[in-house]
Amino acid sequence: MNDMRFDVYFSGQLLQGRDREQVMQSIGKLFNASGPALEQLFSGRPVRIKQAVDQDTAVAYRVRFRDAGALVEIRPVRQQNQEPQTEGRTAAESNSAMNLLPPRTGSLIDCAAKVVPADIPDISDMSLSDAGAILDNTPPPAPAVIDTGEMGLAPPRSGSLEDCQPPPAPTPLPDISALRLEQPEEDR
Repeated sequence: MNDMRFDVYFSGQLLQGRDREQVMQSIGKLFNASGPALEQLFSGRPVRIKQAVDQDTAVAYRVRFRDAGALVEIRPVRQQNQEPQTEGRTAAESNSAMNLLPPRTGSLIDCAAKVVPADIPDISDMSLSDAGAILDNTPPPAPAVIDTGEMGLAPPRSGSLEDCQPPPAPTPLPDISALRLEQPEEDR
């Protein structure tokens, strides 16, 4: 059983493209808060929303905030008797600003690439031709000259398609030079 606990923090960070006032109203409805209490949540400083909750509750808060248009941070709670785990780690890893989240606490939506719409090219100087218009005025190539003077036609019903088939490849004869015939015993 997973007995890990998490704190949920909110610092006023909004999803891209969301209106701050609308998000504040949605968050205010979640916590039944208004005025200074709501302004404190959106101050830019991390405010602990929930303390020492289980993983499912922490993820539920993340989903509720995301639906309202805001982002929360979920941090694992360090137990009183738990020492920081630096054994087996290099100094660079210990001082790194990046840490792994506990299993099943993150969301890939946070890592999604931002979609930037492409500019539409200017096509104002383009037009369509009338139906049936010739689009390519290049002159056609000269016809090929084929000499058919030596060719002739056979009389009707006089030919056969067998003349058109390639002759079958001859079957090679086996080498029988090593064989010899012996006289039957009664003739000896």
